[in-house]
Amino acid sequence: MTSASTTIRSTPSAAARLDSLTGLRWIAALMIFCLHIQSESNFFVADSRAQQALNSIMAAGRSGVSFFYILSGFVLAWSVRPTDTTSRFWWRRFSKIYPNHFVTFLVACLLLSWRGMEVVDFERMFYNLTLLHSWVPGRGDVWYSFNAPSWSLSCEAFFYLCFPLLYAGLRRVRPVAWWVIAGTSALFIVVLPFGIKVFHEPFGWSEHFIVYHLPPVRMIEFLLGMCLALLVRGGRWRGPGMTVSILVVLAGMTVAAYLPEQYGLVRDAACTVLGYSLLLPACALADVRQSRSIWRTPRLVYLGEVSFAFYMVHEICLYAVRHTFGDDEPHRPTVAAGVLVLATFCMALVAAMILHHAVELPMMRLLTGGRRRTSAGRGTLAGGPGTGQGAVPAQPGDDPARPAPQPVAAAMTHRIAAS
Repeated sequence: MTSASTTIRSTPSAAARLDSLTGLRWIAALMIFCLHIQSESNFFVADSRAQQALNSIMAAGRSGVSFFYILSGFVLAWSVRPTDTTSRFWWRRFSKIYPNHFVTFLVACLLLSWRGMEVVDFERMFYNLTLLHSWVPGRGDVWYSFNAPSWSLSCEAFFYLCFPLLYAGLRRVRPVAWWVIAGTSALFIVVLPFGIKVFHEPFGWSEHFIVYHLPPVRMIEFLLGMCLALLVRGGRWRGPGMTVSILVVLAGMTVAAYLPEQYGLVRDAACTVLGYSLLLPACALADVRQSRSIWRTPRLVYLGEVSFAFYMVHEICLYAVRHTFGDDEPHRPTVAAGVLVLATFCMALVAAMILHHAVELPMMRLLTGGRRRTSAGRGTLAGGPGTGQGAVPAQPGDDPARPAPQPVAAAMTHRIAAS
């Protein structure tokens, strides 16, 4: 009796919610906002010393996209559930990301027209609206067309397309292979920005395109997240707690700040991949064990739910503020610049809330609400853990808060309870 009760307290149940990961999504979105503020520091801040301080503090946001990709793989692999088909999974992904993308595309077109810029460019429109813009080598005008942050959705769309095959493959190998794949993926992420220097524009492609924009390369981060989730769900994860993991992340950011700029944005991913790979499992276990977590406060969880919309609108708001106040070098004191940054943030947050509640959630309900769950069987995603049945991830907006289909370390629980 004592053994059984101990098992119930120490192992996660199927109803466990991963709210800490939702909260962390907001932190990552805020990091990316800071990165883009930092890239516009000459507009916001006239004082050179203040610019340097701003650059040092906010440059940590350069690893935010990498964090999102690892997190995306983690939450999709964590929240697989039986019964749904692969096509239904793809439809849910579309229903989640495309309405926000399309609406912000239209807003960006209006903003560019207001600025008197040429909007009708069918080539860039085609790549942007089909989420293929990260596949075009050497075309920054295509990558960052219209709403610049949408380039990352091109990578995400490729991840979603490949997820059923990746998940099926991972479920068919022994758990020790998850460790091997996770370790190899992390090593690849660390080595890539430095190793690519050995080759001078391989295939005629720029280093920046290969290491930062090319979807198959960025999918390594997604695959790493999937392996981490399977290790935690299977009760095989061995890693430090949340405090140590956060310290490792901060140490990685510090190291990245001192690396030469020639290694580009991905040097930050290389320096933080270890910390992020420790932090996500630590937060997941903190949630399923109901232990203390600073990322699980109600406000932070709500902001995490809004984070995708915030990511999609923040650059538009930044562009609007910049061009409202003029493109020339500023002559404003640092305090005034700080007020302008705060106003831009508030504008982006309000716009994100509107987009989340007026577009994202209603469109998800409209596009998926009439679809019924189907029985597992022919055409389903490859079997969930120990079920032999298909499984489909929940929607990204609520992935971290969805219950895992089985307890972590379910087999271990069964053995302890029986003893």
